[in-house]
Amino acid sequence: MEFTVFNTVINTNTLIFMGIIFFLGLTLGWFCRKGRVFWIIVGLAVFIPVIEIIMIVDVWFMTVPFVLGFLVHTAKPLYMRLSQ
Repeated sequence: MEFTVFNTVINTNTLIFMGIIFFLGLTLGWFCRKGRVFWIIVGLAVFIPVIEIIMIVDVWFMTVPFVLGFLVHTAKPLYMRLSQ
């Protein structure tokens, strides 16, 4: 299976890599989901090397899955807090 998205060839290996990056974002989002400062600091301390690599490489197929994974855990509590 191979297709092109935004001039980037996506194949099975790329999709697996994107899934791993999504899981890393999902895990960081788990640390930040309740908004407790202690867990946010712990999550950032653990994930700083991952975030640095994503910022240095700066390609969409690493950034988008990481941000979407992060938002899975943080979007609902943030929406509930803002709507009250």
